Amino acid sequence: MSVAFIDTEIALHGKMVLDIGAIRDEGRQYHDPSIEGFMRFIKGSKYICGHNILGHDLKYIDTIITEAGIDEMHIIDTLLLSPLLFPKNPYHALVKDDKLQTGELNNPLSDAKKARDLFYDEVDAFKRLDANLQQIYYGLLAGTKEFVGFFKYLGFSSGQAADPVVISSHIKKMFTGKICSGADLAQMIASFPVALAYCLALIHVQDRYSITPPWVLKNYPEVNRVMHLLRSKPCITSCAYCDHTWDIHKGLKRLFGYESFRSYDGKPLQQTAVKAAVDNKSLLAVFPTGGGKSITFQLPALMGGEAVKGLTVVISPLQSLMKDQLDNLEQHNITDGVMINGLLDPIARAKSLKRIEDGSASILYISLNL
Repeated sequence: MSVAFIDTEIALHGKMVLDIGAIRDEGRQYHDPSIEGFMRFIKGSKYICGHNILGHDLKYIDTIITEAGIDEMHIIDTLLLSPLLFPKNPYHALVKDDKLQTGELNNPLSDAKKARDLFYDEVDAFKRLDANLQQIYYGLLAGTKEFVGFFKYLGFSSGQAADPVVISSHIKKMFTGKICSGADLAQMIASFPVALAYCLALIHVQDRYSITPPWVLKNYPEVNRVMHLLRSKPCITSCAYCDHTWDIHKGLKRLFGYESFRSYDGKPLQQTAVKAAVDNKSLLAVFPTGGGKSITFQLPALMGGEAVKGLTVVISPLQSLMKDQLDNLEQHNITDGVMINGLLDPIARAKSLKRIEDGSASILYISLNL
């Protein structure tokens, strides 16, 4: 199937196309700003593929693609496919967030070639997926303009599309013990299919420090809500996932090595506070100095970091206390905490911000007096 891989350079101000690069799957290349020459080059291609082509290039050359006789359903965007097929952190070697890695500055032909390489890697990665996961992605995404071209290229026909009941069945089979069995999959499939697909890709990779790329969250803000519904809303009836992930006693033992929570005058105050936090309830807890209140927010924060890549912000007026708490966490081999305050030098602060950005931090201690 004939594919033309393309990239454009657009003027910073205005809509002028400054340069165009393209390469056909048989190897022919094009590098010229001429619109007419570009149209002749891509004519006869069945598919057009590029990196962020839907969000960028087509804004300026969509009429050219149409006039060249290429179906709008045959557009493939490697950017949108990358978090699905390479969810593990770090992501594919060719991709840095939403940009293609390139050693050349503003060279559309070079970037078109890199988009080609990435695309064929994505095709290979999809073919290596479990058949159930292939059907899940197809069922969720083939009806959306962002992904229909990819599935047409792979030869999936509309007759293969699964209905919501079948998709839900595949998800439950594939993700038993990884998501809450009480999650309303039917509603997510109907309302947020793309967000659900990105969430399932991240869950499937089972890498603690893999995160959803920022551009996905910007374009599909419902991803956070879907992830919360799948993994951060403990069910009332209990299930294999919730019983393991949100059991505060197991979490206390696994993360801190303690067998039980402290009691005061026979009352399980620590346990009550932690359980309320895990159940997403608002709470006010007052403990005496040295009474173990840190556990009441650290444990839910760390459990949330594992489950949904969550970040808990702790506002503290005492900068020395921040360091003490981080040191205490490290004594338990927990390195998921960072701090930002006025005592940090620019390098240390940058490292903290980087860890927040890349998902390797679950707890941020911050002072209002920066």
